[in-house]
Amino acid sequence: MNSKIRLLTYHHIPNNGAFLFTYSLMKLLQQNFAGHDVQVLDYKSSYLAIYEYLKRYNFFQAIPLFYMRRALMWDDEIKKNLALDHSLPRFYIQKSLQEYMANNYDAMIIGMDVWSVNHSLNRPGFPNIYWLPEKTKIPKIAYCVSAYDSDKFMIQKLSRKIKEYLDGFDVIGARDTFTYQLVQEYRTRHDGVVVKLPDPTFTFEFKDTNVKSKLEQIGVDFSRPVLGLLFYGDKKLSSEIHKHYKDRGYQIISMSMYNAAADFNVGHLLTPFEWAEAFRLFSFCISDRFHGTIFCILNQIPFLSLEKERYLPRDQSKIYDLLADFDLETCYKNPAGKDFKSSSLFAHADDIQRTWEREFKPDIQPKVDAQRQKQFEFINTMKIVLKRQPLGR
Repeated sequence: MNSKIRLLTYHHIPNNGAFLFTYSLMKLLQQNFAGHDVQVLDYKSSYLAIYEYLKRYNFFQAIPLFYMRRALMWDDEIKKNLALDHSLPRFYIQKSLQEYMANNYDAMIIGMDVWSVNHSLNRPGFPNIYWLPEKTKIPKIAYCVSAYDSDKFMIQKLSRKIKEYLDGFDVIGARDTFTYQLVQEYRTRHDGVVVKLPDPTFTFEFKDTNVKSKLEQIGVDFSRPVLGLLFYGDKKLSSEIHKHYKDRGYQIISMSMYNAAADFNVGHLLTPFEWAEAFRLFSFCISDRFHGTIFCILNQIPFLSLEKERYLPRDQSKIYDLLADFDLETCYKNPAGKDFKSSSLFAHADDIQRTWEREFKPDIQPKVDAQRQKQFEFINTMKIVLKRQPLGR
């Protein structure tokens, strides 16, 4: 009988990064644990599910039912492309959920931004199921987990419980320096493995989706320059971006959330695979999204990353941490910085674009290859640990 390995993450959120993280990790595990039954648990935090459901009914865009159409397309992509385990009962008590996991699965893997400790409205409270807080005999693995955007005072206040839950994990791959340092500080267990681990989307294998033709059908003219935009919530800066690039003859494509400053909003039209491939068509990209930055890097296009969580110090920024791994810190700006001016931002963006081919692009692929290699090394480490603590209930 094949051992059952289950992945628990935010796969259900209508977010290209969340989908591609889950898809890439699922494929990586299936390829490297051949013979085992690797699936994604079709679990939705009731709190997050309500939050995401209500977002569908945001009617204040020029495109009717934009978020509803986006969510329906998302549901269809999840069903078609993720190996989902629907057997998990809809218990409301997380202790019952985890008891079910321990009795029915042979190893649990959690991943992504699931360890954020804060009072945010778009995060489940602490503790939650993604910490796997109950003691069980099956292996617990945190794969590229992040606690970014955590409240340091809450962490100190909850330190005893955090230590207890971290000690329950046999293997931890932390996606960013902040999370790695948190685990090192609070995990007291001496066995197992704790490392800093790049995002699994660096192993994503691009598909030929013919996205260029799809974009041409809605009016995009690729004989003219194109700005990819992944930016939301700042109308003033969006308007300034619009003016700067329109004055230069650019077309602006908003890739995810609706942005009225764009010529084309395609967040409800592109599948995650089309979204991933579309980046290579851009002359330049401005993004405040983590996976938006990753796919700029993977497609080796010139870009500028803006901090989404503007109140965060740099040592907690997952985007800055990612860029530091590629020596691309110059591609980072925080609009809340005391010296921030849009005129300086655009001058800096122009400098990056002008020097990209010579100063930036040649170093990217070797670093991407190194990030991919770290995934395979971590998988091998997992296998060694799981041999010492065999899969099984």
